[in-house]
Amino acid sequence: MTLSADSHGDFETIARSTVPSELAVMKALLESERIPAFIVDGGIHQLHFLIAVATGGARLQVASEYATVARRILADLAAGELVLEEDDQAPHENLEEQSVVSEDKRRGRALGAALLFFLGGS
Repeated sequence: MTLSADSHGDFETIARSTVPSELAVMKALLESERIPAFIVDGGIHQLHFLIAVATGGARLQVASEYATVARRILADLAAGELVLEEDDQAPHENLEEQSVVSEDKRRGRALGAALLFFLGGS
């Protein structure tokens, strides 16, 4: 996985990977934080691995307005700072409130998203 700063109009590529399941976990984590995300070229890379290597992998993209918050969340994931917590609270309504979600809350959501992905598929 590599974090990227590519910008394409209103969307920004925030991560690339030749392993589609890695991006799926990141996408689930971002969506648990109410950040819409999507994977570009994930399907073709699952079918033809050599294309993934040649093109640099599939891309995880978010709307530009969410890019800063999304990069911070993925940096926490990459640093191994996400852990499961016992209780869950209601999601925040707007982007400003999302950026102040506690680090412990984010860790719990990351593990929950990863567990759901691996147990239930994508």
